[in-house]
Amino acid sequence: MTQWPLQSEASSFYGNPRGRNSTQVNEAWYKANITLVQPPFKMKMLGPITRFPVHVKCAEATREWLAQIWINAGRDQRVIERWGMNVFSGSYCYRTMRGLQHLSMHAYGCAMDFDAPRNGLHDQTPHFANLRHEVVEPFLKLGGTWGGDWNGNGTSADDARADGMHFQFARMR
Repeated sequence: MTQWPLQSEASSFYGNPRGRNSTQVNEAWYKANITLVQPPFKMKMLGPITRFPVHVKCAEATREWLAQIWINAGRDQRVIERWGMNVFSGSYCYRTMRGLQHLSMHAYGCAMDFDAPRNGLHDQTPHFANLRHEVVEPFLKLGGTWGGDWNGNGTSADDARADGMHFQFARMR
């Protein structure tokens, strides 16, 4: 298992994605570090998607996580849809964190969002909390951090900025 960096160490671990002016990505960094991952099940985002962008350092762990979810679902697309893992809500996106000046973990390509409609920001009862064994735990076993439980105590109820759609390969502590 990879030891993922603290969020504050993301630039050291993943490289600095900032371009000459901080509102744009460094194209050379993007070409060297972002790759496409193909999920083992059908996904959609406005329309069908067959691949999505992540940092090369996260690609294998992302594949392992999605493969485990597919196994947990009995390789049944209907189960994936019931769980909401077919609803892709984003991965790599060069931007800052909501309301802050720091780059989002999405800007490094180490974060992914799934099923935003049922796992909204600040929702302290996200849908994925009911799928801890099937979806969340396989991600945590890979060393990732789930936004529905930032402090890692097993509940979203005490996380004021709970973000149940969000999965990232960067640690909080």
